[in-house]
Amino acid sequence: MDHMSLRSNSKVNASYCKYVMSYYEFIPAGDTEVFKPLAADPVPNKGIGYVKNNLLYSSRDKTKVYGHVGGLYFYHTEDVIEDVVTITFSEGLVRPWGGSSISLRGSWFMTPDGQADLDKQELGIVGGQGQFRGATGFVKYEKVQKDPQTVFHVTCHIYVPDFVGRDHEVEINLNELLEADAKPNGFHGDDQRE
Repeated sequence: MDHMSLRSNSKVNASYCKYVMSYYEFIPAGDTEVFKPLAADPVPNKGIGYVKNNLLYSSRDKTKVYGHVGGLYFYHTEDVIEDVVTITFSEGLVRPWGGSSISLRGSWFMTPDGQADLDKQELGIVGGQGQFRGATGFVKYEKVQKDPQTVFHVTCHIYVPDFVGRDHEVEINLNELLEADAKPNGFHGDDQRE
């Protein structure tokens, strides 16, 4: 059986604007439990899920709220959590932060017994809203306090395509791209077939 390889001529040239922000995230003593594992599950935490709604405080002024992070996370092994959250920045912050948000996804790692967060974590940015529409990047977490409440110092590295929210944009016709991409290597049309 012959296999056809596909050739792609699609290309998008774009540059990105980088935004960096640091703040503290305070983890409340008790999250709202929304999912429960089966009693017979051999992994004690597997299937436990929580709703997260944590406040974000300024790195310089711990009384100033920068926004909140909300979403879901759930254990899929005893020491690995799947995190699906959105960081929403307060309306009162300067642009591009004010009223914008970023969406995060990734694995959050725990101690082998599943009882405590590891000290350093990273989640991927998979999108955003407002001024961060189309965002990509990563968010780094470093635990700075364990008791009486867990606190992470958080740094967001946000990359936004420079054409988002500006006076120009790149238009991509998906139908034309698919037609161009579907031609196998060496394809020259009906008139040049052997």
